[in-house]
Amino acid sequence: MACLAARDAGAGMKVAPPPELAGQVEAIAAELGLAGWQVTLLPGGEANRTLRLQDASHDLVLRVAGAMSTALGANGASESAMQVLAAGAGLAPGVVLARPGAGLLVTRHAAGRAIPREQMHEPTTLARIGRWIAALQALPLPPGLPCVDLAGRAAGYLGRLGSRAASAPVDELTRRLERQRAALAPAAAVCCHHDLHHRNFIDAASGLLAVDWEYAGPGDPAADLASCIRYHDLGPRGTDALLAGYGTDDAALRARVASLGWIFDCLWFGWNAVAALEGLAPDPALQARLAARLLA
Repeated sequence: MACLAARDAGAGMKVAPPPELAGQVEAIAAELGLAGWQVTLLPGGEANRTLRLQDASHDLVLRVAGAMSTALGANGASESAMQVLAAGAGLAPGVVLARPGAGLLVTRHAAGRAIPREQMHEPTTLARIGRWIAALQALPLPPGLPCVDLAGRAAGYLGRLGSRAASAPVDELTRRLERQRAALAPAAAVCCHHDLHHRNFIDAASGLLAVDWEYAGPGDPAADLASCIRYHDLGPRGTDALLAGYGTDDAALRARVASLGWIFDCLWFGWNAVAALEGLAPDPALQARLAARLLA
């Protein structure tokens, strides 16, 4: 999830490769024909390590999945397939090399800046994001990818917590999640990113590009709208702007977005709690706000 895994598009410090990654970095650089290259450690990415590799002819981003990445629900095969598809439509940086089994992904570096959080309440920005979501959903689904069920993933996180989660009554959340899931009618799957946090958008010269596709895959058409709304606490005005850009706005869609929004909050809360079990450090104030919102 972006609260721990997002990164800025260009900030960082030029250093030698981390010792534990030095061999992998040198092998990738040699394979891709880099000469006299330098490494920039990109900030963020507590579940992964992200490096920028540059020489006179190349400007690339190498992402090495952490050991806990799969445990948190990331799918490397879906990630690379979805990013290749999106990049072909100008919606993501291009993929140069993908080895999902080894947790390695090399993409082109996107020159631009991550969208600041405060900008996510500007109608113009939200309309652009709505158009970006509509463009992604218009793409043909790559064959063979598993469908992403947000409610199923949320239930999986809650199931891993059991009696160890003292910050919210997990049993009550599980019961409410089951009711929300049962009440949600099936929908035809479309291409989804599933993690539309502002730091996962790069405002580039060519337009908006999304990074961090590790939770992407076929999913509910309302899922990306819901994640963007919940991540940024969008009120009626912001939701109106997002849906205006998306190009569809009716009572049925709004009801589905509201249902998926609660489910996304549950997934977000569960992901953070499981990440804490894996040794990461989610914001306790955020967890408290999510718990209060879910149990209201």
